[in-house]
Amino acid sequence: MTLHRFKTCATSFLAPFILAGVLAGVLAGLSACSGNEGANYEYDYPTVSSDKFQRQRLEELEGGDETVFGELSIGGPKKRGGAAAGEGFATVNYYLWRATLETLSLGPLESADPFGGVIITDWFTLEEEPGSQYRVTAYILGRQLRTDNIKIALYVRPKGTGKAKMDPHRASAVAEAKLENVILSKARTIRATQFK
Repeated sequence: MTLHRFKTCATSFLAPFILAGVLAGVLAGLSACSGNEGANYEYDYPTVSSDKFQRQRLEELEGGDETVFGELSIGGPKKRGGAAAGEGFATVNYYLWRATLETLSLGPLESADPFGGVIITDWFTLEEEPGSQYRVTAYILGRQLRTDNIKIALYVRPKGTGKAKMDPHRASAVAEAKLENVILSKARTIRATQFK
């Protein structure tokens, strides 16, 4: 018998025993990791009364920290306290967003960006004023339900063709403020009726 043939025969004969030994070693190592079978672990879970939790939740809602996508916004969960609360991606107040969408639904939407807080309508005509067309751009600037977190840019152009149609101008500040107030009152109504 040649030496090469002897090595192959010995290797093929010992292979199952080597495999069984390696497998037994792995199983012994894994069983050693699962020790402390009789150990008792004590977990300390925080306890919160339901009244305290509801009061805390209402305070959060009144503070206006709700976002369009709730806790799972793109910026991650809300951070509490100090300068850290303003970090991350821009999020907007849920009630302002919803009220703005409902108010501006009288015209076709051209763009709505919930992360940047911008809603733009296309040109539309009101039944009360058939000779003019309007376009609204709404900016939701913050996470709280406050008057300074909604800004409206209202554009007007005469309905028609030619140069007049291409010459839009900004509406008066009074008209923009009225539209902002309509959106704010609708947002407050939505917030007030949400828990009834």
